[in-house]
Amino acid sequence: MSSHNEENEDVRFTGESAKEAEEFIHAVNKSAWAAGKQKDYTWMADFAYACFTNKALRWYEELDEDTQSDWKLLKRAILAKYTTPPQSPSIVPSGASASAR
Repeated sequence: MSSHNEENEDVRFTGESAKEAEEFIHAVNKSAWAAGKQKDYTWMADFAYACFTNKALRWYEELDEDTQSDWKLLKRAILAKYTTPPQSPSIVPSGASASAR
């Protein structure tokens, strides 16, 4: 059986993109499931902490302790921080011009 450190050896999060953030969350969830810890949000947050590097580590250190120690809160914070910029909506008639038809 692998140790906690060996399990996260290949999982890293640098904070470079929204795609990386989504992949990181998936990797943490998958690792927790493999370890039978998918409902242990403290374990998952601790696991994630060991994976933070570079920009993500600096960002993590600024979070409050509650967020750092609860995977549900940490996951939300990651998704809020590392989001895909909204794309310009396609041109849609406004209410006024749509009703003028």
